[in-house]
Amino acid sequence: MNLRGATLSLLDEYELCGKYVNLSLSSHRLDGLSREERALLTALFYTAVENKLTYDYYISAAAKRPTREIDIHTLNLLRLGCAQILGMDKIPDHTAVNETVKLGSNKGERGFVNAVLRTLIRWRDANSLPLPERERNLARHLSVKYSFPVAIVRHFISLYGEADAEALLRTFNTEKYTDLTVNTLKADREALLSRLCAEGISAAKSPYSQYSLRLFGSYSPTLLHGFAEGEFFVQDASCAVSAEVLSPVSGEEILDLCAAPGGKSFAVAVISRDGAKILSLDLHESKLSLISDGAARLGLRSISVEQNDATLPRVEFFEKFDRIICDVPCSGLGVLGKKADLRYNAEGAMEHLPQLQYKILSVAAKYLKRGGTLVYSTCTLNPNENESNVRRFLAEESDFSTEDFSVGELRSADGMLTLLPHIHHTDGFFIAKLVKKPRG
Repeated sequence: MNLRGATLSLLDEYELCGKYVNLSLSSHRLDGLSREERALLTALFYTAVENKLTYDYYISAAAKRPTREIDIHTLNLLRLGCAQILGMDKIPDHTAVNETVKLGSNKGERGFVNAVLRTLIRWRDANSLPLPERERNLARHLSVKYSFPVAIVRHFISLYGEADAEALLRTFNTEKYTDLTVNTLKADREALLSRLCAEGISAAKSPYSQYSLRLFGSYSPTLLHGFAEGEFFVQDASCAVSAEVLSPVSGEEILDLCAAPGGKSFAVAVISRDGAKILSLDLHESKLSLISDGAARLGLRSISVEQNDATLPRVEFFEKFDRIICDVPCSGLGVLGKKADLRYNAEGAMEHLPQLQYKILSVAAKYLKRGGTLVYSTCTLNPNENESNVRRFLAEESDFSTEDFSVGELRSADGMLTLLPHIHHTDGFFIAKLVKKPRG
């Protein structure tokens, strides 16, 4: 199977089986592809999924029929063609069309795909690809232009206004980078930055976290010099900031309540010079190896792992920990640019997650010592999962209060901070610093 055929197979699997994009890309069916072929397949797959709503609008207009009337396999063929002729600039149009048309299962399907793709090329060249009228329905216009569900677009407009909402959507689709957290137990940030730049990688220090470097573009971290040696791990600067807000100290007992894949535990271990006692818990036992293997690569000995349901209180943990990371499961509205398929599923999660998050936060509070610090965080942009949960918690837990903090150029307000992709150029991320009153 060639790479376009493999991509089409993944698109069919994604639509028919609801398989996550990242899991599809780990399929053993792709093992026979070269590194270059696999990179192109990944780009094609992500582009087709990420721009699905936009491409479907174009396809419907060119085919003069609703996409629901087009066979899903044929529709995926057309999305694959759109990804090449509209989403990439290094694939010649004739190659994109001809190689895609070849994948058609019969003469009729091949003719239909050929006609639609050539119509889209003409529209693209004439700068006349269709969009819903902006003045008539702004949310619908932005939904199609940036390929986000209308409900998500309306949510962002309600929070940030029309101009900032569009800037946010644009940033999700265009800003591509890779953040590294430097393991300062093994490497110096300045030295690592110099080496990366000498290797031809465009990189810079984060203006926020003193442990973070930004690589402009998408990179496979395992191929970077220093990865195998444990000099760094991949982590958005916003997550590194939350670990700095926790302010871990050597000798303390620290709990990471929803830890997989382990980035915050690693950051806390690095900040505390591997001198704290860190317990990393996660509901999914299958994910614990991500934490233990990552810690081993980084040479971190302060981290132990254990399976745990964060919603169920454990009496042996009551008032045991000096500091707690409570990074709860969330709808992920802050990382829609990194997870191509999440944008189509986030709306439902926004409704049912706040109560789960609150339950986890309430359990975490029982585990914190008097005078201790708890950092509540999410990678979403939904007040019901963020500020509302914190305010409800403070109203019901009189022993707790927020505490203001600053990290790099960032300053909190009332002990809470939201990082916005189009303003801070990080993941969308919420951080709240909570402290428990000392005895007496």
